[in-house]
Amino acid sequence: MVRKTVLIIDDSEIDRLMLENILLMDYSVETAENGFKGMEKVLHGDCKIDCILLDLHMPIMDGFDVLELLKDCNIKDIPVIIISSESTSENLFKTFSFNAVDFICKPYDPQTIKERVELAIKNKKQR
Repeated sequence: MVRKTVLIIDDSEIDRLMLENILLMDYSVETAENGFKGMEKVLHGDCKIDCILLDLHMPIMDGFDVLELLKDCNIKDIPVIIISSESTSENLFKTFSFNAVDFICKPYDPQTIKERVELAIKNKKQR
């Protein structure tokens, strides 16, 4: 069986490594340190991305820019889960208006990450 691939887009190397360690047992994991590199992997990478964990505040291209580009490119089949320490009502509203499927506040619980990624991929299949 082919493993599903999760793309982690976060400028914090520590957060990328923590998330990768949480998910590696169940998924193939790709990482990117900013939205630009993450979008390169989505659009031109050599593997199919099944779910994206996306930080909002990053240099070069932030999470909101990534969400807008995914929407503009009509890429709706990849569920995006926002991971951020800033869970303001404005951020929540804005991310869900761009069709993000979930919002997880930092610091996060490893079990929550696993469950939410699994649910996002499962719900994607049912669309």
